[in-house]
Amino acid sequence: MTIKTKSLSGPKLFGYVAEPDAAAQGGVLILPTIFGVNEFARGYADTLAQAGMTAAVWDINSGLPLTTDYSECIKRARTLTDQSVSGMVTAWLDTMLSDYGLTSVAVLGFCIGGRFALLQAARDKRLRACAMAYPSIESPRLTNQEQDALALAAEIACPVQMLRPGNDHVTSPETYEALTAALLKRNAPTTLQIHPAAEHGFMHRPTPEANVAATVLASPQVIAFLKACLA
Repeated sequence: MTIKTKSLSGPKLFGYVAEPDAAAQGGVLILPTIFGVNEFARGYADTLAQAGMTAAVWDINSGLPLTTDYSECIKRARTLTDQSVSGMVTAWLDTMLSDYGLTSVAVLGFCIGGRFALLQAARDKRLRACAMAYPSIESPRLTNQEQDALALAAEIACPVQMLRPGNDHVTSPETYEALTAALLKRNAPTTLQIHPAAEHGFMHRPTPEANVAATVLASPQVIAFLKACLA
């Protein structure tokens, strides 16, 4: 399937959009890692568009130049409050529903974006699905994090899919267990993928081989989950 893409550089929205040539009814807002709208994020949006969905990537850095410097990315991420992120993500979802002709939307978050996906899904009942890969949920919460993602997870009304690696240096096993318990208390469906040998960030880290093997299994299931929920 051929697709069309464009980048948005403000003043209201910053990010990237990939659309199938045929009109789509469902759309996915990708909440990326601390590295922002990089090759991985754009490539995943393209993949979703090739699967028939409109896909947008929110620019976590609001137009700042891309960087691969980990320390700089962490510094930028620490300036984001949960309230400010909510405003930016909500503006993207509003635009996707009003300007792109979509009738259903979902969120897909990676790393820090996985935590933001949880928070958005808890408060935004328009969402038809929430998918997250290795959500970064640190304990105790950081000073810029006003909201308790573990507590709010129980309030998510839409179906949720979570990808959990066995070797996660950010989110502890205890935190994953608490998150899983909160999700399973809901009436909405919960799908869990557990990849014991994979690492945090495995979908965008091509080594070790366990990351590649996990991605081969995980990615098609994420796409199928989103398509089913948005249909």
